[in-house]
Amino acid sequence: MEANGTVLVFGGDRRLTFLAEGLTEYFTEVITYPLHSCDHGKEISDSEIAFLEEAFAKADIIVGPIPFSRDGVHVWSERGKMVTIDVFGEYMQKGQQLFAGKIPETLINKIKEKRVICHDFMKMEQVEEENSLATAEGALAEAITLSVNNLHTGNCLILGYGKCGKAIANLLKGWQIPTTVAVRREEARAEAESQGFHGVLLEQLTERIGSMTFIFNTIPAMVLKGELLDRLEKDAVIVDIASAPGGTDFETCERLGIKAVLSLGIPGRYSPKTSADILLRAMLPICEKEKRL
Repeated sequence: MEANGTVLVFGGDRRLTFLAEGLTEYFTEVITYPLHSCDHGKEISDSEIAFLEEAFAKADIIVGPIPFSRDGVHVWSERGKMVTIDVFGEYMQKGQQLFAGKIPETLINKIKEKRVICHDFMKMEQVEEENSLATAEGALAEAITLSVNNLHTGNCLILGYGKCGKAIANLLKGWQIPTTVAVRREEARAEAESQGFHGVLLEQLTERIGSMTFIFNTIPAMVLKGELLDRLEKDAVIVDIASAPGGTDFETCERLGIKAVLSLGIPGRYSPKTSADILLRAMLPICEKEKRL
């Protein structure tokens, strides 16, 4: 492929740093704009505004973070939140392409009149599948770090049996660790049973959760609360990887002395280079098809 065009990589975490490096092999120019300040109250300086206006004006493709925003107002960066979604939309130019994860509908609607083409990484089957594996590995690493127990000595519980739930379950199965999968629907319970896991419905958890040492939640709804948490042993740990605010009552966990974390952006924290390679492989065919390469 003959390299041409300009890419602006904006915000995000370390995976976008590695992605920017990979993109330099395919594009004439790659501009990066990490949000350097962690002072969330600080406004963008005049020099930064001038830089951004120039960068957006010359870019053919914009690559944004995954997720695009965590508070619904600012473009997300691990270094701060200085740029709002509205300002980002104003900077975008007619006919550009935007690659990012979980792009807000408000932004899509705002830039529609500019004929900006949006590509959501988290709606790409290839990215979703490979990310689930990276997420599963990171979730287990989080659990091991949190716990005072060996993973092999405990019983594991996974709430939800979507892509991430299945990936975590399969890793635990490979390590021959007893694993229970709790789900809402009978069909999902039967599927988990068919794969060799102990499947239960969520309403059956009250009787069973007390024996669980490692708990992984993937359900983006408040499921770990009240009596369920009261029944846990004090040395149990909870790794919640559901979208913010997660599905765990963290205040109650703190009161009970249970270690629990909402673990977001695992691929960007635990395997940023591998995760960047996943994004790059997803981007390049689209760019070629759109005649950007």
